[in-house]
Amino acid sequence: MQRVISFIVTNQPGVLSRVAGLISRRGFNIESLAAGVTSNPKLTRITIVMFADDAVIDQVIKQIDKLLDVKAIKEIHHESGTMQELALIKVAPTANDRIAFMDVVNSRNGRVLDIGEDTTTVRLIGTISYINESIKLLSKFGITEIARTGMVALERGDEMLYNSKL
Repeated sequence: MQRVISFIVTNQPGVLSRVAGLISRRGFNIESLAAGVTSNPKLTRITIVMFADDAVIDQVIKQIDKLLDVKAIKEIHHESGTMQELALIKVAPTANDRIAFMDVVNSRNGRVLDIGEDTTTVRLIGTISYINESIKLLSKFGITEIARTGMVALERGDEMLYNSKL
């Protein structure tokens, strides 16, 4: 089952490496990892996606929470969170496929960012499954490159993982 863990850490060199190392040393695989500075430049939000059961997630959360740089940590459930990923996909549709290609891009709310002689770069935003489905649809046109951000997530409503103003 896909699980999403979000946490706030101090924005210092080596913190992300320690977190990833802690998870990999225990033999767990990270499907997606996204990190970025928060509204407070001294803090970074890290979002990790893993396929794991309750016992594994509980263990990972407890281990990460022991790190000194971790300010807050929580699993965000799909029904209580807003989750998105960004994907840039470079596709090489033939001249005969351009209209069908654009129909797929438009139907997936994609945006063309660049058009080269042979390739077109498209931006897609959505859940991991939405991006995966979109990639399947675009694959018939000849995908040459893909870059994905990994999922980022926030809880719905007024709930906050960490109030950086405290």
